Amino acid sequence: MDKKNNEKKTTVKKEDAKKQEEKTFSKVSPKEKNEKQYTSVKAAASTLDDKEEVKGKVTIETKSNKKYGKWVALVVTILVVALIIVGIVFFVKTPYFAVMKVFNGLKSGNIGTVSGYVSYDTLMDSLVEGLNTGDSMSDLEKNCFSEFKYKINSFKVEGDTATVTVETTNKNFRNALTKWTQTIYQRFISGNEISNDQGITLLNEYLSDESIGTMSVTKDLKLVKVENKWQLQIDDNLKDAIFPGLSEVVNSIDALTTK
Repeated sequence: MDKKNNEKKTTVKKEDAKKQEEKTFSKVSPKEKNEKQYTSVKAAASTLDDKEEVKGKVTIETKSNKKYGKWVALVVTILVVALIIVGIVFFVKTPYFAVMKVFNGLKSGNIGTVSGYVSYDTLMDSLVEGLNTGDSMSDLEKNCFSEFKYKINSFKVEGDTATVTVETTNKNFRNALTKWTQTIYQRFISGNEISNDQGITLLNEYLSDESIGTMSVTKDLKLVKVENKWQLQIDDNLKDAIFPGLSEVVNSIDALTTK
């Protein structure tokens, strides 16, 4: 019985406390209530503003980084292009470039390019001096360089002179010219004259004969700078680099004629 009375008293106390709390809240003025609501709303708005500010900063920083990245890429591109241009300008003024232009010109039959760095006529005269005539010569020129290959190993510049070391492979002119001179000599001593055109045609036939084979040589080519442009010097090394074995035949003929 006492236990039930205690529970009722406890329940009454809780109800009284609740009523007292409601009375206290009801005593708060409308102004105070508004101020509390305003403070709550302001705090929420402040939180949103902070978030928007952070978001704005991130957006601005992202745009700034992208813009900076574009400028860096542009500057790098300009520098690369400038270096390439400088490299090209430097390269075309080297003796390496001069030799490359001559050899490529010989392979492609571009006489104009070759003549910009060496006397093409003088070069061909060293092969068939006095026999430079007609269509037969044109065919011979094509045949001379149809198998021409080269590799530039190095070059050295000393003031206005330079040396370019090359490896070349071409038809074996020593074998072809030896056969050619022997045939001409036999016809000469037998009293059978041979015309210039016939001589060119005969040499062309021997150069077309696969049995003559090929020859590879390594030579040091000399160049001289003339009016700020490198020019190849025609000597035995250049002749042998282009016509492998030529100097051997020429020297043999000169030795026979001087006896």
